Amino acid sequence: MQQTINTPDTSATGLRERWQSLRASEPSIRIRNAANRLGVSELALLLTETSGNVRRLRPEFPMLYRELLKLGPIMALARNDEVVHETTGTMGPFSIGAHADIGLCLGEIDLRVFFRHWAHGYAVSEKHGRRTRRSLQFFDASGMALHKIFAVRGTSREAWNSLVERFSADVQRPQMRFTPAARPERSSGIVDRDALAADWAGITDVHQFHDVLLKHRVDRLTALEMMEGQWSRPLVRSSLERLLKDVAAAGTPIMAFAGNRGIIQIYTGRIRKLLRTGDWFNVLDPDFNLHVRTTDIASVWTVRRPSEDGDITSLDCFNAHGDLVLSLFGERKPGKPELASWRHHIEVLEQATNGGRG
Repeated sequence: MQQTINTPDTSATGLRERWQSLRASEPSIRIRNAANRLGVSELALLLTETSGNVRRLRPEFPMLYRELLKLGPIMALARNDEVVHETTGTMGPFSIGAHADIGLCLGEIDLRVFFRHWAHGYAVSEKHGRRTRRSLQFFDASGMALHKIFAVRGTSREAWNSLVERFSADVQRPQMRFTPAARPERSSGIVDRDALAADWAGITDVHQFHDVLLKHRVDRLTALEMMEGQWSRPLVRSSLERLLKDVAAAGTPIMAFAGNRGIIQIYTGRIRKLLRTGDWFNVLDPDFNLHVRTTDIASVWTVRRPSEDGDITSLDCFNAHGDLVLSLFGERKPGKPELASWRHHIEVLEQATNGGRG
């Protein structure tokens, strides 16, 4: 599916009318869901709005993210189709890799950014009743949203306006062609299980895990399936909701990783307020919101990786395509072993699964 968008007053007129009609019939529908319903990208739908409300930014994304610390408090949102991850806080210093293709931010807002997948950025102003909601939104070449930054109470209006002015593009409505991104395929070649197990056992830092997968040309889910009973265990799908309830009740601090191919956003800390609404299970804390459409979580696994501090355990959630959409860990820092309370929560889930399946 390729879409060419000229200006909101010509070729996008019909799309704008369809979007307005859908919004009138379903006022609470999210733009990502509306775009899926209408068979277009989210960015194509966003560009049906007037240029005054949607301002194109120059694609100088690493430099722009370095400026976000000047804004004060903001809300950062990363998501995929199954999981929405929202963290409110102040950006710290933003580090850029040698080739400007990777970015890193630690602190209240914790990000791992892969800029090679970033193509478009916009400053957006939306009316919500009497309020105007301001955001910075970033998309890949297919028009899929990768990351969004929202102004909140306490955000510096002066710094926000200055950033938008500084990075605004000279051409606001160029002709655009959206090319769908290819979905990563599951491994189809022959993988030497013994060699994979040996390299897995030789990991000394959890970050080496990605390199092991690359070396063996195996996707993450296939690797877990191959290592089942040794380094990984499948759980019943309800294990995610149970784990979130257990760590909230016990006060066990966690690390929650979610995002897409362009970014991973991480929250570290305790969670408290939980709520199910239809297909979604939600964490609704003041500085952290997590929304998981549990009906679309196809499989849940516990995964163990060795390290110099002992084994590190995660709960990994995959969609029906085999994409990793959410990972949970116990809170930890290098040089410290995994929390005993976190390991206990994981063991309880594994025992419950084994008891239910035999």
